[in-house]
Amino acid sequence: MEDGIFCANFGHSILGFGKCQQTWHAKCYECLGKKTQLEFPMKVMEDEEGNPWYKQSEREDRINYGIAGAHVVMPFQCECCWMKVLEGRTPQVGDELLVACIRRVNLDAMTGKSKDTISQHVGRIKRVLKFNKKYRKTPSFAPRGPLPSKDLIGMGTALDMIIYSLESSGTNEWFVQFNTLRQVRSTATKNYDSSPQGVLEGNCFSRGTGKVRITECPTQSEFFGDFLNGLEYRMGVTSKANLPVSIRVIVELLKRIQDDASGMVDSTEADQLYKFGAFVAMCTACSLRGCEGFLADLSGLMYNIKKGENGKIPDDLKEEFDEDVAESLPHVVITLLGRVKSETGEDTHQIGVANTTRSGIEVRWWIEKLVEVSRREGRRSGPAFATPEGKLISSAEFNAIFRRYLEEIQAETTLIEDKIVVKEAFGISRTLRKTAEARATRAGISPKVQDKMNRWKSIENADGKQPRFIMRDLYAGVLGQMPTTWRYSYAL
Repeated sequence: MEDGIFCANFGHSILGFGKCQQTWHAKCYECLGKKTQLEFPMKVMEDEEGNPWYKQSEREDRINYGIAGAHVVMPFQCECCWMKVLEGRTPQVGDELLVACIRRVNLDAMTGKSKDTISQHVGRIKRVLKFNKKYRKTPSFAPRGPLPSKDLIGMGTALDMIIYSLESSGTNEWFVQFNTLRQVRSTATKNYDSSPQGVLEGNCFSRGTGKVRITECPTQSEFFGDFLNGLEYRMGVTSKANLPVSIRVIVELLKRIQDDASGMVDSTEADQLYKFGAFVAMCTACSLRGCEGFLADLSGLMYNIKKGENGKIPDDLKEEFDEDVAESLPHVVITLLGRVKSETGEDTHQIGVANTTRSGIEVRWWIEKLVEVSRREGRRSGPAFATPEGKLISSAEFNAIFRRYLEEIQAETTLIEDKIVVKEAFGISRTLRKTAEARATRAGISPKVQDKMNRWKSIENADGKQPRFIMRDLYAGVLGQMPTTWRYSYAL
């Protein structure tokens, strides 16, 4: 029994149907994709030149074939039995696609466990049974079946995920990514939690975000966890994250924007470029993601614009300095208003950064230009990066400008390699922050300071800051952070 794969209901009758007789040799329990013309998504591992990984064939075998003895360590049911449980019938003509999907779920669940681990468990069972026979002892292992005649392990939701992967197309590949499929499970879990049964299970053992509770939710079963592991192994994760550029590219980009805007007859187009230049300078100096940059608050920028305007850098500036020294440094206060990732509510955040970085990014000049343009448009509050009517500018619009200038720089200079596809490699979402991180590393900024800067909200004063607080109450906190924020931005 341990050498093949047996349905847990083997020899048993469930829901009034005949006894199950389903068993397989491991190599005979194979994916049914080819037979049903279903192309289950699978990541093909390749080297830089597009050649298949030398272990790709071995990897595909693990994905597409069963593992001997897997039924002794997982609640394995054959496709026929699952059809009885889920649909109340044995497989009929026309059920071939659904049967193939059930097979795929079972195989993914097997893949989610280590083949060596399964083999070791099977080996121990064989030895224990051998010893039991010698000593005439009744084996202590739990019976393998029959299993309950309902879906307690999430097969239904697993099938929803498999079918979703077959019927949807992706962005980076022809198929959707694993992280997208996980959202189906998240929705199913939330649906269960809000059901009558889920409400009865609502009590937990702790408070706060790390809650623990007992649940019968099928998508929280060990089988479903193995299925997720196997699904991720099969599909892989394809990510086309934004790449950084050199700080020289940012300096060149801002120079070109400044030149173009100053020479334009149409003030509206020029103002749009000035806003974009301010966005680039601000996000780079503050090491912000693009979505965080759009939280810039115009009222806060205007209120603080004079602070640090005429500061000077002392010759003996120490690594750590107090608020009095911070206030005397040349700096500009960046104000953000809104919800930052991982927070539970909207907040006001202020960051004090250098007026001009070592590489020549004139942060203050660009922020002052942004304020000037906004005043000319008659705006005094709301999002800083907005249209003359006060509507938040779309990230797609800034992305288009960003990539257009990067393509110009690539075509006319040697700052960006020719082989790089700008539209695929760069974007305001992450490129500016990654550029700042790379520059800070080369400038010798310690990992500790970088970590603090990239999580600046976590080093603010413990006192909760709400949007209703007046700006002058927040400035003391800005000065306290500047040994991190000012030093980091100045090094860029």
